[in-house]
Amino acid sequence: MEKITDENGKLKFRVWTRQHKNVLKILKEKGTYRVKERYIRKKLADCADIYLDVYRWLRNQAAKRMDIKEELKYPIWLSTEEKLKLPTAEGMVFFELEIPEAEIMIFDLLKWDYIVNYLYLPKNKEDRKRFREKLEKNNINVESDIYLQDFYPRLKREMTSSWERLFDSDIELSDKKVAVSWELKEEWVVDYEYRG
Repeated sequence: MEKITDENGKLKFRVWTRQHKNVLKILKEKGTYRVKERYIRKKLADCADIYLDVYRWLRNQAAKRMDIKEELKYPIWLSTEEKLKLPTAEGMVFFELEIPEAEIMIFDLLKWDYIVNYLYLPKNKEDRKRFREKLEKNNINVESDIYLQDFYPRLKREMTSSWERLFDSDIELSDKKVAVSWELKEEWVVDYEYRG
């Protein structure tokens, strides 16, 4: 991940994102792009509610750790390494961005995978083993059922509490990072590439 210091001494991060071509149009017309729920519903269809639920959790937790305007509801996903950016796709635009430190949140990709799959986010291997033993004692075969069904309120609280480890930089499950911002600004765009 590349860190850049601007002419005023402020830290920025160079990141990449692939967005629909309409995002480029909105940035040029309005100067700012924000994700709307209808975009998520259109893109994810039947899976939208599952993602929207964890996106809301992420937004609420992130707002405790950074300043997020009330109208900003959903994350814009960013790659922290150019080599990890999404592949080319028709009708999509690749953006290279330099985002100020205060406008971006960076975390362990594997930790996010636990959350988006409705799994307990362990501190370490021993903690993961301890929680799995608890599932076995309760005859739970599908861990995500804890969250998706209303039969396990205590385990659900334990699971969602574990998700706060996403923001604990002392707990790392992988060396792969992902970032989010809550809006895109035209002034952050360093370069873009569109293949129609």
